[in-house]
Amino acid sequence: MLRVEQVYKSYGARQVLHSVSLTCAPGAYVLRGPNGVGKSTLLRVLAGVTPPDSGAIWIASHALQVEPVEARSRLAYVPDECPIYPFMTGSELLAFVAHAKRCQLTPQVRMVVERLDLARHLGTRCGDMSLGTQKKLMLAAAWIGEPSVLLLDEPSNGLDIDAQAVLVALLREKRDNAVVFVSSHDPAFAAGVGAQVLAFEALQGAPGSTG
Repeated sequence: MLRVEQVYKSYGARQVLHSVSLTCAPGAYVLRGPNGVGKSTLLRVLAGVTPPDSGAIWIASHALQVEPVEARSRLAYVPDECPIYPFMTGSELLAFVAHAKRCQLTPQVRMVVERLDLARHLGTRCGDMSLGTQKKLMLAAAWIGEPSVLLLDEPSNGLDIDAQAVLVALLREKRDNAVVFVSSHDPAFAAGVGAQVLAFEALQGAPGSTG
């Protein structure tokens, strides 16, 4: 479960998040809103990358501000522009993420690697991969540790049609036992995942349950 209560975030005089509250049960959710409104900021705050000015966030019953290690171990975050270690191979990156999460690469993760056609790239340095392959690698890494919450910022960007179809299928499977929280401008992608649409502006100052 993902729970957010009265989260605020400002940059100088500009208030980006104003009393954002929501509760998400396992399922798929897509965040919609104009460019620059604050969707990526919300995802960074939910992931613990950017601290909120005030408010509280729970990831699978762990308060992010009180139990950051436990909360972050239950989530996965993939930003639109994926930070990547250029001198690591694909295999080394996956092992690095698994080590950081204190877990193993499970058969499920290896299945995601196979379905995204990544196995043949695992020996390649990340800096030598195409942007689409880098994106697929970071998405595969999101399955490490069996997260309860997936936070994905424009996950279909940079993927070819075949990879998008595979990702849609993977997320449809994942939504049965996890919160899949996505920011996307692609209505076909959101419809394929079967996501509930959340209007960004409707979350501002509007406490309540979304699923």
